[in-house]
Amino acid sequence: MEPHRSTTSRPNRWHIAVGALAVVGLVAFVLLERQSVVEALRQVRDIDLTWLTLGLITSILSIALFAAVRVVLLDAAGGRLRLGEATTASFASGAIAATVPGGGALATAYMIQRYRDAGTDAAGATWVTVASGVVAPAVLVAATLIGFAILGQGTLTVIVPALMALFLLGGFFWVTRRPQVLLAPTHAVVQAWRKLRRRDRSDAESVAEEFVERFGEIRAGGTRWASVWVLQVLSWAGEFVTLVASIVAVGGEVPWLAILAAYGTSQLAGAIPLVPGGAGQVEATLVVALTGAGMDTATALAAAVVFRIGSHWLVVPIGWGCLAVDRRRRRPT
Repeated sequence: MEPHRSTTSRPNRWHIAVGALAVVGLVAFVLLERQSVVEALRQVRDIDLTWLTLGLITSILSIALFAAVRVVLLDAAGGRLRLGEATTASFASGAIAATVPGGGALATAYMIQRYRDAGTDAAGATWVTVASGVVAPAVLVAATLIGFAILGQGTLTVIVPALMALFLLGGFFWVTRRPQVLLAPTHAVVQAWRKLRRRDRSDAESVAEEFVERFGEIRAGGTRWASVWVLQVLSWAGEFVTLVASIVAVGGEVPWLAILAAYGTSQLAGAIPLVPGGAGQVEATLVVALTGAGMDTATALAAAVVFRIGSHWLVVPIGWGCLAVDRRRRRPT
């Protein structure tokens, strides 16, 4: 008989390979751009604390605003979650996604459980997850397209992301109007889950039908959708201000014509699931975009590092702290 092969070996090897490649790339960059790295470190050391503080505040506000998006969507699905609780959960899920291999899936599972605890059912929690997962990238893509338009880029440059945004939005609203298309995949998931848990699968079809029917019944309404879109725009705007503040904090000049495109491109690059939290992907893309806009390498590197610390890496310890507090609060006494 062949020895049993772990199903996690391939993902682990993939993450090790990507991590090793990132380390090699970082070492090569430091060796080739040693002077720029030294100058960037000096700029970070002499950072303007006022602008740094502004960037940190807007970063936290950005997360709170995205939590508000979740609160509004959850309300449509029959759940109730206070903004403070949703913000704590958003910090916690962000920390999970940023530091754990496969963290995106674990963070999603964590938020689904929080939605269930807030009073909605499985279909409602799934609806909120899908809706928030469509709105956020759609707004980001739209902002990036506006950034490229400001730069005067040609039609070909923006047509693919525009089609992606339309596909996301159109697909979501089409499925919510025709939920029966979810019946077969939902039935398969229920069957697989019950088989894994060694539970009775005879009622899997009725469970799937109930789930799909409930999913299709959820309607957010015009007022809620308007609130969701405005809150999501403000959420991305908060993080955008963090980038602007980071550039000014290290003594750089903001390339106003290119800054929105640079921000959007770097955030979209970070969404590619190569390593947890897009570590290195966002920083590298941002440095390339800023230097392409005329900024010197040292300032671009310093700004990218400060931006990522304020908008992402600072979230990690805060998020794990929030997760610990959340688990302690919900632990039965």
